[in-house]
Amino acid sequence: MAGILPHVGLRLVLSRQYRNRYRQIASALIRNGFGFLVAELGLTRFSPIRISIFGPRKEPEQLNPAVRLRLLIEDLGTTFIKMGQVLSTRVDLLPPEYTSELEKLLDQVPPAGTNLIKQEIERELEKPLDAIFAYFDPVPLASASIGQVHAAILISGEHVVVKVKRPGVQEQVAVDVDIIMQLARVASRRLAIGKNYDFVGIAREFTQTLLHELDYIQEGRNAERFSEEFKNDDRVRIPRIYWDYTTDGVITLERLAGLRINNVEALVRAGIDPVLVAHRSAEILLKQVFDHGYFHADPHPANFYVMEDSVIAIVDFGMVGYVDQETKGGLVELFIAISQQNPDGIINAYSDLGIIGRVERVTELRSDISILLAQYYGLSIDEIDIKRILNDVTSLVRLHNLRMPANLALLVKTIVMEESLVVQLDPNFNFAEATRPFARKLWEETYSPYALAKRALRSFVELVDISTRGTQQVRRVLGQVSRGEFSIVTNQPRLDEELAIVSKIVNRLIAGIIGAALLIFSGFFLVFIRFGRNPGRRDGE
Repeated sequence: MAGILPHVGLRLVLSRQYRNRYRQIASALIRNGFGFLVAELGLTRFSPIRISIFGPRKEPEQLNPAVRLRLLIEDLGTTFIKMGQVLSTRVDLLPPEYTSELEKLLDQVPPAGTNLIKQEIERELEKPLDAIFAYFDPVPLASASIGQVHAAILISGEHVVVKVKRPGVQEQVAVDVDIIMQLARVASRRLAIGKNYDFVGIAREFTQTLLHELDYIQEGRNAERFSEEFKNDDRVRIPRIYWDYTTDGVITLERLAGLRINNVEALVRAGIDPVLVAHRSAEILLKQVFDHGYFHADPHPANFYVMEDSVIAIVDFGMVGYVDQETKGGLVELFIAISQQNPDGIINAYSDLGIIGRVERVTELRSDISILLAQYYGLSIDEIDIKRILNDVTSLVRLHNLRMPANLALLVKTIVMEESLVVQLDPNFNFAEATRPFARKLWEETYSPYALAKRALRSFVELVDISTRGTQQVRRVLGQVSRGEFSIVTNQPRLDEELAIVSKIVNRLIAGIIGAALLIFSGFFLVFIRFGRNPGRRDGE
């Protein structure tokens, strides 16, 4: 991964490529009604002398800001389109009107010339094209800003799809990523909202996501991991990776034929029950989250196909997310605290989930949380509207300038997208109800005698470790005192730093009240209200 982007230093910053790209960014900001940012971000020297040369959009101020942001991102091309797609998953950072608009980002561009693509494949695979493929379709199945996909037949006869990076995209992304990081640093210092948003952290998260998507070898590994996880599940098909014809810049996969999952009319004509497909699709995602802790994070209809016998084929593994065991265990504790309306329990459960931000109005935050919990208390599973709950809670996150870890935010967006997909197939589908067996299994795994004993042992080991290290520290300090080497020095800047650390810890404790899992799993926490109060109760009783 470290070798994907070349080193970018002062020499490149001063290069013509950098200067030209800064000019393009300044011009795009002006064309799309964001000219005020040119001065704020220190891009004045790159702004065009005559704006009309660059063809400003007609009256951009008549468009709402969300639309203008999407147009700006599309105007800036490859890297920024990918950034916008990542931002569309950050419901904790942007209001719904922005994330909805960014979901419309067009990542379809005119295909690169066939000869250029063939040369790129031959360069990556170090073989002539006709030594690899018996047939290579010159017309791409899809053409995006980073790569394009072609159908082909291997010499051995297997039907495959070949995804190849567009020529020059690697170098363009390298420059853009470095510029984005530089602009994030400037924005954090100069923009008024810089105190509320960690622009540098957001840019860094985006860079990591983009680098993974650029790495086709990593995508292949992701696909193989999913294939291993679902090897005993005949409801799912994952394409085989042909490693002999896969590199960082080219990936060759088995071609799976099927109907796009949201094409209800075609499914019905093929004798496939859309309701069955809806339930199967949701169960597959929930299995990834709860059982595997590893999920496909781009449930766009174009990435799911329905084959014979309602088998669901999953493709495109460039974006994946993770939910570790500690997080899942913490979720159960949160569910209990929510069912008991216990704020302290919520804080204890989520003090280490990584919700970050500056909590400046603690009393207001606690009040808002209490109102939110009371609003949904006592609802039955059938009355739960996941989208409404997610919108309410994410609004609270934004109101108090909090930020979720990227993977949790990604899971929120994935669940919202999945619910939208299955509702197209079955308008009566209840996502909260579908989580019931998974939630119950998680409950049992977390509170079984074995799980409790394992956690107790881990806590004991940690306690012994702390005691041992503490004794060593005391012995060291006493030795310094006896040798006359010990002194106490007060230093105000250092004190401020320590107090800042304490402040962050306290903020995280408070922010845990509306922990990320409340966002993600709020749609089914009432399962635990019903199940937790009467564990012996069975459905229908």
